[in-house]
Amino acid sequence: MKKFAVIFLMLPFLAQAQSVGIKDIPADGEAETTIEIKKGKNTQKKFEVVTNEDEIEGDAAPLLKDARVNWKKACADWKSETKALNKENQVISLSCGKMECATVSMESTCQSKAKYTVKVQVQ
Repeated sequence: MKKFAVIFLMLPFLAQAQSVGIKDIPADGEAETTIEIKKGKNTQKKFEVVTNEDEIEGDAAPLLKDARVNWKKACADWKSETKALNKENQVISLSCGKMECATVSMESTCQSKAKYTVKVQVQ
């Protein structure tokens, strides 16, 4: 009677056993054959760190002081837009760069090369 009870208790474990069979896969020749069996959901994500540049330019203004204020506003807008697009905290660093101003036809414009580093999911 005890043997019957032990087999009866182990029956659910035996019923859930799974097997995988592979038939008719040629293993000869020059072609490389890779067989991969995975169980469950793939939770590993692969990321790549990317550094890039953008151009930031403030609105033109008659006074150099106002042009600098416009550049600072453009820089703040660029940072907030980049952070708003940030999904899963992928932005590593943001820098508006060094402001350079020029005056053409009685109007001053300030611009810079902004740099950013982000983490991009590749898989």
